[in-house]
Amino acid sequence: MDVLARVTLAVMVVALPRLAHADGPAIPYQDLPRIPELEEDLDDDADVSIVSAAEVDDDRVVGASKREQSLGSVASAVTVVTVDQIRRFGYRTLSEALTSVAGIYLTDDRAVERVGIRGVQLLGDANTRILVLIDGTPLNEPWSQAVDTGYALPVDLADVSRLEVIRGPVSSIYGTNAFLGIVNVVTREADVAAPAYGAVSGESFGGFGGVAGFAVGGIERQARGSVTFHQRGGEQLDYAALGPTDADAQQALAGAFTATWGRLFFQARGSQRDRQLPGAPFGAALGSTENANRDREVVGELGYNQPLGKTATVVGRLYASAYDQRQRLRYDDGLLEAAGHSRWFGGEVRGLFDLSRWMPGKRALDLTIGAAAESTIASSESAPADGGMATSFEQQFSTQGVYGEVAATPIRWATVTAGVRFDANSLFERKVNPRVALLLYDRDRVGAKLLFAQGFRNPSIFEAFFEDTRFKPACSPDCATMGTTLFPETITSYEAVVWARPIRGLKLRLSGWDWRLESMIERRAIFDPVTFSERFQYQNLAGLRSRGVEAEGTFRNSAGWYAFGNIAFADVRRNVIDEPPNSPEITAAAGVSSPAFRDLVHVSTEVTYVGARQTRDELVSADGWLGWNLALYAPSFRGFDVTIGARNLLGVRAQVVAQDDYDRQGDLVTGEPPTDVLVVPGAGRELFTRVGYRF
Repeated sequence: MDVLARVTLAVMVVALPRLAHADGPAIPYQDLPRIPELEEDLDDDADVSIVSAAEVDDDRVVGASKREQSLGSVASAVTVVTVDQIRRFGYRTLSEALTSVAGIYLTDDRAVERVGIRGVQLLGDANTRILVLIDGTPLNEPWSQAVDTGYALPVDLADVSRLEVIRGPVSSIYGTNAFLGIVNVVTREADVAAPAYGAVSGESFGGFGGVAGFAVGGIERQARGSVTFHQRGGEQLDYAALGPTDADAQQALAGAFTATWGRLFFQARGSQRDRQLPGAPFGAALGSTENANRDREVVGELGYNQPLGKTATVVGRLYASAYDQRQRLRYDDGLLEAAGHSRWFGGEVRGLFDLSRWMPGKRALDLTIGAAAESTIASSESAPADGGMATSFEQQFSTQGVYGEVAATPIRWATVTAGVRFDANSLFERKVNPRVALLLYDRDRVGAKLLFAQGFRNPSIFEAFFEDTRFKPACSPDCATMGTTLFPETITSYEAVVWARPIRGLKLRLSGWDWRLESMIERRAIFDPVTFSERFQYQNLAGLRSRGVEAEGTFRNSAGWYAFGNIAFADVRRNVIDEPPNSPEITAAAGVSSPAFRDLVHVSTEVTYVGARQTRDELVSADGWLGWNLALYAPSFRGFDVTIGARNLLGVRAQVVAQDDYDRQGDLVTGEPPTDVLVVPGAGRELFTRVGYRF
């Protein structure tokens, strides 16, 4: 490990236990003390109503700058999905909830549920350019940087308080992977959770599952835990270019435990998912149930925060995590097995300071500074199906980062924020990423944001170094002596945001953006003269440019009605000319939920639309798709909470743009020509029910 990493970790290891003996009220790590940014005076005649109580959760964000902020003071375009929306519309996974968010669309190719933002979702990418957090803890692991937003997450939506979707790069705070955006999953505290609860669910296609959990204590001292299980038999699918298959089963198991003791916070989470691969990637045998991935991840974190008087807080955290991924593919000449592993640990210290006493008129002036260090060991092994020579490698590397951000309010109606982070990685280039924002507002009624930010993503270990009969790493002359020739990809973001609350309960936002992505890491098929065969290789290729506008609005009133609507227009071009695959120009969603009829059941319905998308063949596009969902939610039916729902009521499958590993190379002996699999079938019509009980 580098000297800076050793020194930083040593300081945190020594400091945290000492700080833990300090006295004072508890402040959970994921809900850090608020530092004022904007003046948010309410009208004199403002009253406490159902609307204002319900809006508490979607008026604050903690993931954008690692501190609590109001929506109007965040230097990003943010959408908050509340627990109320999650329950009413029957969302079962993070993916389902995200499809209701402006500019978000899903590509579920039956291997990974891949999230696209503003027309950008590169084929083969498994959410490596989106940083997914649970209570501020990253889930993107160093081996492949992938995150599946379906049932593979180590959290059940029954434990979730809200979802924060933060668009654009936030590398000035988080470093790598906070590239296209951040999704922060905030869990419920024990003071608002049931002491014990359980739920069982059943679905079409042989699906069933359950969750059981507990929560004891209050804000200052609490413990929470849950266990989640999900099993799905899968659908009968017809891959038009390949044939029918029903090898679509998956199974997921997850567990979590969190505890707060004074100012000390601890969480441990783990998940395992087994997923059959009906598309039989890399030319495997179609229909074989042996084609499968297994993903297993365990994360652990210890955090502490210490107020220093009334104007400063110091926060520290230590963490250690592990990830294992295994893939098995059946071929005529045997079974290919490949595996990747990563083990990483690190720590972070940051300070939050209120410096308003130094401002004229004591206007708000806030400062955040921090330092982080991490050490990683990653390895892999692969055994070819034909019994040839196995391959393996191991990489050890370290990362360090220092960052700072200041927010100043020189006049009552304007705030300026500026931040920068420096990152060093022992394998890749050093990076400096700034973020600047001008925020203009009239209390909490109307406002505008002018935003600029830069971000980066380092190559994953899988992209840079993995080698087997299918992949050839980009190394010159070889990985052992010279390392990888890959380097970080970058993004520069310009955005303008206008938001308003014209009437009580109604929130509106309009954004226009210009994203410039350079040196994007993409998979390409190459001819390997050594093995005299075609193999895949990751390369830094030309950039993309995404420009567009999006609008969204939500409405909630005291009678219990809730509605949302959004639409996004994205123009994505490669080299500012060519349209890349899987980039819809239009995405939209709208939903409405009724009050509880007879004080018993909410009726909620929503539609989503994803426009046509080009495939890898310029002459072939995936059709636009309209989905319609319905949910009935009874919060308390004889002591039970019951959800009955239907997804994709229209029954028309989406056409999902296929990855290039679904193609078939053909057979020179038999004369069978190559087959390009350009689209694969999306989800069919599905019914589901969930019954829970709180003790």
